[in-house]
Amino acid sequence: MCQNVVGKEGEVMSGFKKIGEKIRYYREKRGLSQKMPAKRTFMTAARLEEIENGQIIYQFWTLQKIAKALDVDLPELLNFD
Repeated sequence: MCQNVVGKEGEVMSGFKKIGEKIRYYREKRGLSQKMPAKRTFMTAARLEEIENGQIIYQFWTLQKIAKALDVDLPELLNFD
């Protein structure tokens, strides 16, 4: 289940935003549009865009599916060093 989330003063939740930025980075690095990984994860491109922008909360298994679709190790998406 996904939910729209906005924090204090309209700020998007930072953890989801950071993960979303990494998803976008790896997607663009592989030259993929939002449509291809969205199709591989059985979601819409609009939903993937919301995830990349940190606008929604999603379940861990969704992140696992995205990582697999992008051929990225899940720990790499969660590493912020």
